[in-house]
Amino acid sequence: MKILDANVILRYILNDNADLTDKAAEFISSGNIHIPNEVVAEVVFVLSGKVYKIERNRIKTALIAFLDEVDCQNEIMRKAFEVYGDTKFDFVDCLLYAYSKLNGDEICTFDKDLAKILNK
Repeated sequence: MKILDANVILRYILNDNADLTDKAAEFISSGNIHIPNEVVAEVVFVLSGKVYKIERNRIKTALIAFLDEVDCQNEIMRKAFEVYGDTKFDFVDCLLYAYSKLNGDEICTFDKDLAKILNK
């Protein structure tokens, strides 16, 4: 199994360096890919940060399409992106929300806003 790092995913999605985009496409097309939630969180952080400043709904759309392309059947990730696109929560909080709603995990937090959405 191959784990893609954030830079590979970023080059593939952004298509901003032809050589690296092609190499990323080779990794992806070879199959047997795993993308940990932590890596996706880093991709979201970079895309939404000071350099790229991409809006949340565009990030959500691009990454869901990417996850479909690599056959990532991670329902936690998909649920997190639903929340991410519609709220101001950071992506890690969206992941916590998804763990709570899909797995029934109890999330212990001092974040009042996160606690509100968890208790809905």
